[in-house]
Amino acid sequence: MHDASPVVRLHALSQGRGAPVVLSHALGLDLAMWDDYAAHLSSRSSPAGFEVLRHDHRGHGRSEVPPGPYSMDDLVDDAARLIREWNKGPVAWVGLSMGAMVGQGLAIRYPDLVSRLVLANTTSSYPEEAMAGWMRRIDTVRAGGMAAVADMIVERYLHSEFRRDRPDVAQSIRDRLLDDDPQGYVASCAAVAQVDWTERLALIRVPTLVIAGALDAGAPPAMGEIIAKRVPGAMFHVIEDASHLSVVEAPHRFRGVVDAFLQA
Repeated sequence: MHDASPVVRLHALSQGRGAPVVLSHALGLDLAMWDDYAAHLSSRSSPAGFEVLRHDHRGHGRSEVPPGPYSMDDLVDDAARLIREWNKGPVAWVGLSMGAMVGQGLAIRYPDLVSRLVLANTTSSYPEEAMAGWMRRIDTVRAGGMAAVADMIVERYLHSEFRRDRPDVAQSIRDRLLDDDPQGYVASCAAVAQVDWTERLALIRVPTLVIAGALDAGAPPAMGEIIAKRVPGAMFHVIEDASHLSVVEAPHRFRGVVDAFLQA
């Protein structure tokens, strides 16, 4: 049994009316990552109405930055408390990268809080050899702050053609990373590096859609395929012209496949 962690103040926003959906952001970003998709889901022009909740994970954005390191269970417990306080559940959980790791844990550990699951650009565990890379990233941030890793992360999050065509978006993501509290980022890296849901994925009992980006180096399609094969009945979709931030790089394709799944 995971020990209850102290209650952490989380910054959250809700909008729209209808079926409850939670959008959960990637490592180093914040709820603004979902601005366009949240506006779409909550708009009256959306084919079916949704009430959308977004929050900044602990250590991110305007949420509290408690001392680290964090565990994935900490992030999952935060999410469960948020959903219970919102009092609209069970919810459709749409997570990308770290947000999808939290979604896996939520569906495994708090199955009563989740009605549907979208897991985009993510993994259920990392191979042992990936740990050295995470430790290097943590050490680099400790030594040089977020400026020492921001360019590397932008290159992993957005593919080269997108960065060339949309330098404004690439710059906004870089700026967001530079605004991060280095301690919160490092503490969150510890949680992501230790993610380990693979052997428990068969416990997930809700309709699940797994999305991968064909160009994603951080969470390649093979990682998404492992999740889709282990979650009973899960669907798997690859977005060809996306790397890691598929909702940003290919918003219309992301919107099309997720909308259809949420309305099914």
